[in-house]
Parts: sequence; C-alpha cells; structure tokens
Amino acid sequence: MPLVNGTRLNARGYSATAKTLHWLIMLIVLAQFVVALLMPHIGRNTELVPLITRHFSLGVVILVLMAIRLVLRLRRPVPLDRSELADWERWSAYTTHGLFYFILLIGPFLGWASASAHSLQVSVFGVIPLPSIAAPKASWALTAGDVHSFMMWVLLALIGLHMAAALYHHFFRHDSVLRRMLPATSRRVD
Repeated sequence: MPLVNGTRLNARGYSATAKTLHWLIMLIVLAQFVVALLMPHIGRNTELVPLITRHFSLGVVILVLMAIRLVLRLRRPVPLDRSELADWERWSAYTTHGLFYFILLIGPFLGWASASAHSLQVSVFGVIPLPSIAAPKASWALTAGDVHSFMMWVLLALIGLHMAAALYHHFFRHDSVLRRMLPATSRRVD
C-alpha cells in the first residue's frame, strides 16, 4: 500500500466499517432533518417535548459516530486523488469531505450550547443526561444556535451536491467513485 505522510493508504478503497458508518450516518442525518422540520422552534419559553429530546439524542449519536469515523479515517486514509479526476474535481472532493466532517462534528456542539442557553437538558434518549455547556441565556450560545441552523442548511446543500456528483460519476463518467462506497463493493477499485 502507498504511504502518504508516513500513513499507509488503503489502496482497496473504503473498509466495510467506513462504508457502514457512511450509510448509518446518512440515515441518521436524514432522520435528524425530518425531526428538525417537525419539532417546534426553540425559543425563550420552549418546553422540552419528545421531538426536541429526539433531536438532541440524534445529534449526540451523529457526533459520536462522526468522531469514530474521523479517527478511522486518520488511521486508514483512502486516496481521493484519482488519476482520472481533474484538479478542480479533486479539490472539490477534498473540500466537500472536509466540510462534512467539520459540520457534523461542530454542529452538534453548537446545538448543545444553544440548548444549554435555553435551559433545555440535553440527554441521550432520556437515559444519559449531558451537562450544560453554556450558561442560561449566554449570548454566545444563543448565537451558536443560529450558526447551528445555518450550518444545517449548508449541510443539506452539500448532501445534494455530494449525491449529484456520485450519480454523475456513476452514470456519465462510468468510473468507480460511487461503487467505492457501496456496501456490496469488496473488489479492488483502483
């Protein structure tokens, strides 16, 4: 396997664990968007209703799974540099992936800070309560909630772009970009 910065690249493509995490996170993010659209707006006197608790819980699960995925990705990098890709395609792939990691790792903390500022208890499915990370009515944490909302709309746009690029590569370029992440793909895709 080739080395990059002293780290051995996974020349076969994504591992079964990476693929599982990718699709599991995708399903949870999709569920999270549905829950977010259905739950009431969080404001000054919002009560902690089950949909809000579910939203907080899914956010924590996404954060944990993304942290695991990042550690695995750092330990076993997969080359995005495909010889058939133009420079702008490689750059946009790296940028998009970086933004996914950034939003899905930072976004939950921003939402958690906002919940804390609104005096809403964040817990994992009502079983594991998490500490507040901001004081009630902390202005920075209230702003964090607005940034959280904005970032989630950016995430939705990135997901659309990501899906369009994968479908473009599969149906028009006829290359292995999409097949590298499909669960049943186990053969070499270099």
